[in-house]
Amino acid sequence: MLERDAEVREIDAVHQLCLSWELPAPNATNRKWLSEKLLLHAVIERTRRQINQFQKGLKETGLWSLLIDRSDVIPILFPRESEAQVPPEIILDCIIWPSSITFIFESYRFEEEAESDVLDVCRVSGYLKTFIENASPAELKSLMKFWIGWEVPATEMRVEIVEATLPTALTCFEKLRLPRHYTLYRTFNEDLCACISTSYSGFGRI
Repeated sequence: MLERDAEVREIDAVHQLCLSWELPAPNATNRKWLSEKLLLHAVIERTRRQINQFQKGLKETGLWSLLIDRSDVIPILFPRESEAQVPPEIILDCIIWPSSITFIFESYRFEEEAESDVLDVCRVSGYLKTFIENASPAELKSLMKFWIGWEVPATEMRVEIVEATLPTALTCFEKLRLPRHYTLYRTFNEDLCACISTSYSGFGRI
């Protein structure tokens, strides 16, 4: 909008937006002012109700006065996602562990409860537990991003032991699928580390 060589359709779109928000049409003298008003309306005004509700909740719980008097506690109560440290115990408490091998076919899925599969489930589940207990904070964040799409654990995160070559994740369903074939923790650790390092590139499917 601030560029003078904007296409006609872009100018028309801005004009329509200004009309819908009861703002004047853009011209050579009000471009900068209007861009600031549009940004303010899009970012602040449309979320003002949620902000007011959040502020009201802080006041009702007594946190507002604490935040005003002790600004140093703000990073503790509301840490940035990039700075948040998630202890292994929190992650482990959120996991719903499998009790059997999950077999997946093209058109349907069923869970086989053969006694011979119990060892695979216990062994691979144990490998994941060991990995989480010994992983660095950076590795735990990568695991969370690979598993559910962001760094903060979900309330329920499911694990499935499946017939596969490498670990995969269905982030929309908060599921981590681990192959049953692992018999050495070292191999499991290497493959999982390789897979979670791809979390930056999408939904963790490789």
